[in-house]
Amino acid sequence: METLQTDALAFSEFMTGLTPSQDARVSSAAPARVPCEGCGARRLCQAAQLCRGGDDRPVSLPVCARKVKAGEAVYRAGDPLRNLYTSRAGTSKSIRLYRDGRQQITGFQLGGEFLGMDAIATGRHQTEAIALEDMVVCVLPYREIEALADAYTDVRRGMERMLSQEIVREAGLLMLMGNLSAEERVAAFLVDLSDRYAERGYSALAFTLRMSREEIGSHLGMKLETVSRMFSRLQQRGLIALHGKDVRILDLPALRLV
Repeated sequence: METLQTDALAFSEFMTGLTPSQDARVSSAAPARVPCEGCGARRLCQAAQLCRGGDDRPVSLPVCARKVKAGEAVYRAGDPLRNLYTSRAGTSKSIRLYRDGRQQITGFQLGGEFLGMDAIATGRHQTEAIALEDMVVCVLPYREIEALADAYTDVRRGMERMLSQEIVREAGLLMLMGNLSAEERVAAFLVDLSDRYAERGYSALAFTLRMSREEIGSHLGMKLETVSRMFSRLQQRGLIALHGKDVRILDLPALRLV
């Protein structure tokens, strides 16, 4: 079965010989500055326009890379806002914690997608981002982003677009959980992953789930047993084929109509 693989070139390039840095807030450490050129996520990177300069904007945003191992946090709930992040290689999950100890996964981030925008309103992160696999994240100092946005309209408009996309994503999740059946939620989840992987140049029909069934259930507001049953039902209908975490979509148009 054809499966989706992490961008091995981007990952090995920065995991090998890269000194871990303590984000941009530690000025005494010499962070590993990384260029956007050669990055596999550059084409869809939400931060790319913030990082590059131009004839009308000679100043570019300094970016450093940070390694995050599977299971480690990019940031924790309650941490002060110092940086925004974008995945150069690897996948993460965002988690919202409740006072009674419950938690819900609010999303899964692929290469090129921003993490940390939840802290812009209050100055502290309301969620936490956890790596689902070994990752390399680009660290963007938020104060410098603000300074660029104040000085250059293209940066400000770029930030407005990204915040708007976050609102649309949150609204989509609410609709997913409030109006769709369990089978429809799982089908929509797989279609969304298929579209996002296709945008990144990977196969839209065969990929590996980096998250567990339990994590999918937390995201979709379903129990583990229900998620497994819905995967089995979609497989019985001939829409998908499963082998562990490997998924092959057999009929994408029909899956979109579930």
